[in-house]
Amino acid sequence: MKTVIIIWNAHLKSSFNALSHDNRAKIAWFFALSFDSGVGLWSINQLLAHLSQWESAGSAVLETNLWLLLFGAWIGIGFFAALSTITLGFVGDQPKLLMTLPVPPATRFRALFGLQFFEGIGNWLMLSIVVMGVPLIIVLGWQAFNWILLLLLGVTIIVWMSILVTLMIIRYVLPNLKQSFLVGAVICFGVGCVYFSLKIAGITSHLLALTMPPPLLVCFFCFIVLVFVAGPTAGVTGKLYEIAFHEMESRSRSRTVINVQGVRLLTTLLKRHRNLASSLLVKGVLNQSRNVLTWGRIALILVYLALFPLIQSLLTPFGFSRVVLAAVYASGVAILSIVEYAPYSISGEGSRLMYYLVAPTGIKAYLCSRLMVHVVAGLMIGFITSFVMSLWIGLSIVELVQSAIMMGLIVIGYTSFCVLGSVWDEDLNLVSEGMMPVISQEELPFTPRRLQLLGLSFLLLGVMFLVVWKLPVFLSLLALLLLVAIVLMSGWNFSKAQIQGLINRG
Repeated sequence: MKTVIIIWNAHLKSSFNALSHDNRAKIAWFFALSFDSGVGLWSINQLLAHLSQWESAGSAVLETNLWLLLFGAWIGIGFFAALSTITLGFVGDQPKLLMTLPVPPATRFRALFGLQFFEGIGNWLMLSIVVMGVPLIIVLGWQAFNWILLLLLGVTIIVWMSILVTLMIIRYVLPNLKQSFLVGAVICFGVGCVYFSLKIAGITSHLLALTMPPPLLVCFFCFIVLVFVAGPTAGVTGKLYEIAFHEMESRSRSRTVINVQGVRLLTTLLKRHRNLASSLLVKGVLNQSRNVLTWGRIALILVYLALFPLIQSLLTPFGFSRVVLAAVYASGVAILSIVEYAPYSISGEGSRLMYYLVAPTGIKAYLCSRLMVHVVAGLMIGFITSFVMSLWIGLSIVELVQSAIMMGLIVIGYTSFCVLGSVWDEDLNLVSEGMMPVISQEELPFTPRRLQLLGLSFLLLGVMFLVVWKLPVFLSLLALLLLVAIVLMSGWNFSKAQIQGLINRG
């Protein structure tokens, strides 16, 4: 355990030194604290009102909603823990140094597990504790500490599960993508059949009526599991971490290829136009159509569509009209589909950007082409979703056109802000070798500037959603048009100046 404490101490000192001397780290912390403060205050006020309603409805309603609240917090923290596992366990020189140290596998896992709370999910964990703890203490008094303790112990188990699932995906799924995709499809089909069978038999209604155990009993169970996770089974998880790390280091950039019918015809049509935009579109179509993960994202779009009735029931009490609801949901689905790439579209190029800059097309053509690729992808998904939403909730032709225009302006504004703003973190000297460094460079917000850009993009998205929610349709369209024009003009000038600065500095 002494070695683990030394590793944690080294990481903490490194973080404190970066915060003391690195201006970018200071800006990132300031932005994170500002974001947490704003979101925290709003969430506390909302949760206080709901807790009062749940308490007045009875203890059964209160406990049920508290369990749902905890499950939501655990799922969100688990998602960020999975991302942190990739960055802390595989990206950079620190994981490589950890693998070269003469320590047992259990020590490596404990080091990674503890770093999750220091550098991974610490920010989100503190936000969850404050947002849930303050209202619970005000409304429930001493009983709130049982739920807060359950939140903390549940987070430890969820973090371990996120690490385990991430390592298993890297170890077993990535080397066998085709087989894993087929197995996943069979499992989903089987689970669906079992669920519908239980529903027809009327068993699901009895399952929903079951009460959850007391929080203290679940806390005791989570504590026992945590002891086994950090104790006897730590070596097994650490060994899996070593194998996954070696598997990732030995993998090249090549991916399992899935050739889809119709892609060749589409690329043939695009190749007729000998320009940079067509070249980038052909490259994007080929890369994404052959990637199994892309088809997983398409499956997620179907899941988003299936969740629309639930979202509609949650947002209807807030005064969302059908037009606004369709526009917000369709644009949200489109943005979720491109958010992995748009904020890093230019910064993810690294040293490859030099090849575009020395081409005779020029900076303007490159920026236009790069922006067009992401806008076209987002609008295609958005328009399809808008059409499905209009059929689902029965919009008229005029309402469909209004919703589609709102959605298009939101997607164009958000995508333009992300793509043009991604130049901010571009480094012409950055060269990545290996699959995991390339993924972290092209698809993950692992630098302070990327985190700031991603946060600002969500702030812009919130402003646009607020505009279409609070203003009448005609005024909201005008406001969105003005906002998108401002984003395009300012982003265009900023991105050109940044690229010109990169060229001047060499």
